[in-house]
Amino acid sequence: MALVDGDRRQLGVVSVALLTYFSVCAGPFGTELIVASCGPLVGLVGLVVFPLVYSLPTTMLFAELCSAFPVDSGFCTWVSLAFGPSWGFFVGYWSWLASVVDATVYPCLVVDTLLRTDESWATRTACRLGVAIAFTLPSLCGIQLVGSTLLYLSSFILAPFAVLCAVAVPRIEPANWLATRPDPHWTQLVGLLCWNFRGFDATGAYAGAVADPKRTFPRAMGLALLLTGSSYLLPLLAAAGANEPPFLTWTDGSYPAIGAALGGAWLASWIAVSNTASSFGLYMAETTANGYRLAGMAELGLAPRVFARREGPSATPRRAILCILGISVAMCLVDFSTILGITNALSSLTQLVESVAALRLRHVRPEIARPYQVGLSTPQLTVAMVVPIVLGAAMTLNQLLLNTTTLIVCGGAILLGGIARAVQRQRPESIPLLIAGDA
Repeated sequence: MALVDGDRRQLGVVSVALLTYFSVCAGPFGTELIVASCGPLVGLVGLVVFPLVYSLPTTMLFAELCSAFPVDSGFCTWVSLAFGPSWGFFVGYWSWLASVVDATVYPCLVVDTLLRTDESWATRTACRLGVAIAFTLPSLCGIQLVGSTLLYLSSFILAPFAVLCAVAVPRIEPANWLATRPDPHWTQLVGLLCWNFRGFDATGAYAGAVADPKRTFPRAMGLALLLTGSSYLLPLLAAAGANEPPFLTWTDGSYPAIGAALGGAWLASWIAVSNTASSFGLYMAETTANGYRLAGMAELGLAPRVFARREGPSATPRRAILCILGISVAMCLVDFSTILGITNALSSLTQLVESVAALRLRHVRPEIARPYQVGLSTPQLTVAMVVPIVLGAAMTLNQLLLNTTTLIVCGGAILLGGIARAVQRQRPESIPLLIAGDA
């Protein structure tokens, strides 16, 4: 028997916050260059200012629309109402494709970190397949289990960084925080900040499983933003203050070296293990969101209906999740490094369209019931969204034009989506009344 809507809504503030946190962050990994690109003064100030002017308006606007359309893949609905059903399809397709490609990276990273560089292709591929399957099991068991697992996982991931901060305190010299790089890399800094604070829109993928949307969405997204900013800022504040090794030598993945310098080899090893746990959490959160995203699109008539089926006490979309696993397994068989640009390009394009659509609905559809509403007037919200929209457009163009391969792959993916949409439009009965009637 299918579950009624109330039975499916089981996620509270903490679970939604952790699912969002792991879709965006999952720990401080990959943030070292934020300090190294322009120096501690600029990097640390950027980590404080950027979330306020870029992430906060965006996350609160998404919370408003998620509460107004509390269904899985609800962003497809609000984009459809703003720009028409075709745009709703495209934004769902881009979001799903970008996230699926991104998620396949993590099992491969775990295996490539643990195995020798001269390991055979067959052994490496078999290990990747095994890790991908193992990482998917919690998602198949239900989103509540995923939320509980992420709670323990986040504690494990952040524990070595709490120790790093503690051992760094006696070595901190405040003057180190004021240092700047003689040859600052401004473009790199802005790009890093954008990428490390993207992904908050993933919450809309499983909005249909969220209890009390009016209360849960704003609190959960605010908590996720606070956790993300703190996870980035505090370890970098400690490491830059101690400046061991010097920040000019930092690269992506320098935290084990920083841990070794401040605490010894044991702390470096702990951070490395934490990185593996982070990959597990990222894959689990993204796979869960991808499954609900595909199921939600199927329920909205934007994907094959076969993926709309729910099973188990938590109404888990297992068919959709198994589809994601199948894609992950297939991509484990090939060298996917040349197509990773599709993740950044399509995810930034998705968030840009979602933001513009949400803002447009404030102007043209003010009568839509919004259980939670950002405490700004429409003109004030428009001004607040200028920076996120301009930066989003710039980053989308930058990623699309990054290299010829990325442009070709993204162009091919977009063309394939256009063909799929053209075929779907020949079946108007598949488009839900909510979208067809309001477009």
